[in-house]
Amino acid sequence: MGNFSPILKQIKGGRKPDGMCLVVGSCAHGFKENSSSDVIYSSSSVTKVADANVQLFWEAFPAGSGPLDRTTYMFTYTEPQSTSPSLEDLLEEYWKLMPKYQGVSLDELEILRVVYGIFPTYRNSPLQAAFDRVLQFGDASGIQSPVSFGGFGSLTRHLGRLSNGIYEAIDGDLLDSDSLSKLNPYMPNLSASWLFQRAMSAKQKLDVSPSFTNELLHVNFSCMQRLGDPVLRPFLQDVIQFGPLAKTLGLVMLNKPQIIPSIFRQRTYVDTMADTLPYPNSLKKMFQRKG
Repeated sequence: MGNFSPILKQIKGGRKPDGMCLVVGSCAHGFKENSSSDVIYSSSSVTKVADANVQLFWEAFPAGSGPLDRTTYMFTYTEPQSTSPSLEDLLEEYWKLMPKYQGVSLDELEILRVVYGIFPTYRNSPLQAAFDRVLQFGDASGIQSPVSFGGFGSLTRHLGRLSNGIYEAIDGDLLDSDSLSKLNPYMPNLSASWLFQRAMSAKQKLDVSPSFTNELLHVNFSCMQRLGDPVLRPFLQDVIQFGPLAKTLGLVMLNKPQIIPSIFRQRTYVDTMADTLPYPNSLKKMFQRKG
């Protein structure tokens, strides 16, 4: 049941999420051009959906069910508030924008299934065990990054560590909540991911250009591409590391210093420092662990 399990609701005590990712999409049959994929694709600047400013992103890839089958997602990062668009609002926008994004007509497609979801994220993550003999994992553990929002990939990366840890906990009868909490330790690189998540979220009162997010992503990916695979790959895998992060930020400041003031207008200085310096230790030590 992930984020909406009854046990998780007890642990969180109704605490409001710090951010949300809203996702809608479909898998459809009839894509004649079906050999490419997108991870984070933006086809527009900040736009209005219902009464909210949103920055829309796309993901698309061939489906395994057939050569003409393709999955497309549209998603946005937002703060949990009453003015945020509903999934129904986003789905209406998806049907209007997806054909242009993929260069097809809806009349040419057979919709196989429609997908949608809400992914809440919390700064205080991963979630520590609160009860004896109960351990959260996957989405429920909060171990996923606020950028990638889904817990499956993160769970896969941590599966070996968690499997060994659970075996040792059972073998040593270390099933109290304090012992189990050590299996989901605090990960500073998850906090650093908030820097990217917030930068990719549209503020409701815009004090930067509507194209700011696209400009920021363009300069970031351009710099990472110049720095090569050792820098680009960890970001695409949503594994924030000190070395690649420092190199990218340094090159961004050298190549487009004029974007820095907009970053601070998009986010408060306090928030930025909280995301990049959650510990008073050195940055390098902070990022030694991979999320």
